Amino acid sequence: MTAGITSEQIRISLARVLASDEFASSAQLSRFLRYIVENGLLNGSDTSAAGGELLPRGADLLKESVVGTAVFNRGPSYDPKADPIVRVEARRLRARLEAYYRNGGSSDPVRISLPKGAYAPAFEFIETAPSEPPPAIAPAPDPAPSPDAPPSAVAPAWDRRVTFALVAATFVVGALAAGLYWSESLVSRFWTSLLGGERPVLLIPADSGLVMLQNLARQQISLQDYISGDYRTRLAAQSAFDSDMVLNLSGRRYTSIADLEFAASLAHRPEAARQMPRIRYARDVRPEDLRAGSVILLGARHSNPWVGLFETEATFRIEDDERTSSLSVVNLKPQAGEQREITLSPEEIHREIYAIVTWHRKREGPGYALVVAGMSLAGTEAAVNFVLDDARLLPWLQKARSGGHIREFDILLRGRNLGGSAPSADVIAFHPKDP
Repeated sequence: MTAGITSEQIRISLARVLASDEFASSAQLSRFLRYIVENGLLNGSDTSAAGGELLPRGADLLKESVVGTAVFNRGPSYDPKADPIVRVEARRLRARLEAYYRNGGSSDPVRISLPKGAYAPAFEFIETAPSEPPPAIAPAPDPAPSPDAPPSAVAPAWDRRVTFALVAATFVVGALAAGLYWSESLVSRFWTSLLGGERPVLLIPADSGLVMLQNLARQQISLQDYISGDYRTRLAAQSAFDSDMVLNLSGRRYTSIADLEFAASLAHRPEAARQMPRIRYARDVRPEDLRAGSVILLGARHSNPWVGLFETEATFRIEDDERTSSLSVVNLKPQAGEQREITLSPEEIHREIYAIVTWHRKREGPGYALVVAGMSLAGTEAAVNFVLDDARLLPWLQKARSGGHIREFDILLRGRNLGGSAPSADVIAFHPKDP
């Protein structure tokens, strides 16, 4: 960066702004601000002739039409002349930034602004004006030194104590600030690993219609059959089933409300400002789609067959026994005090909740794979609530931290089923990958 402002300083300033009262309550403005700042930094910067301000170039990514599509989810036919969403939100963003810098951000050393008539942010140093010196007071005469004490014996000792206290206080404040920033950035790093790649993350919700078919047929449908679609004609031909019902059910696109809420919440995360997630129904996915970038899969293998491709590194798996309608969590690497397998009958599934969250680097192609799955709809809801709650996720990311990296991990959750929903579930097993 030029003009003495580094990218790191700008990102720290951005983190302060996004954590403020003015922005914490507005996911849309937060996404807008993060998008223009990150794309401005990504595309380099110039120093303007006036004021020493730093103006990012990002001309292509910061055009109104591109911002409307990337930030405000407008479609390919978006016309900025007919839809003023970007201009309206830009005015709100300017006003919110001004309010922030009038209040809690008045002492920020780097100030972010959005000049009128453009969508490229500006950054500038704000030098704190020196305070006026206190009025001069005639010094009191020094007391006569004690005849038994050497000259200057008291003053230097006092100065050393004051200096030490100031240094210690500065160190503590700096350490606390660094710890706070690291904690905030740890969650952001996790989500950036999924949402901040060169290609938008692929989000694959569960296929609820597939679950119904497997329960009716008491058969597990393989990924190969799922890809080819052969299972539909095979089940329709079986005399035990009404062929029209099977074809109708297998042709419908059902998914759970928990998956839809997850997709909506994910799109509002600030890390998704640059690129909106691509949502693809499980039946429409092809193997080549999974190699392009990061992938998020919702549901276990019996509701999302694609999960089977990403279980090789995971230490927890959810298995479905179609013959008995029971479900199990298999612990492939049980640690001290952990069960190797937890099996629930259909009756127990209505009372207890188990869910898994696994996050691993993909073995084919760039990016990571995140699997969020429950034994039931309530289990998936509990896992979704956990992974989207930064305060609950952070302690486990801290446990997975190794140096400057987050180790891959697997989490097992348990809770109670309360009328088909799970307000929360507790972590009962955590497996970070060995460094």
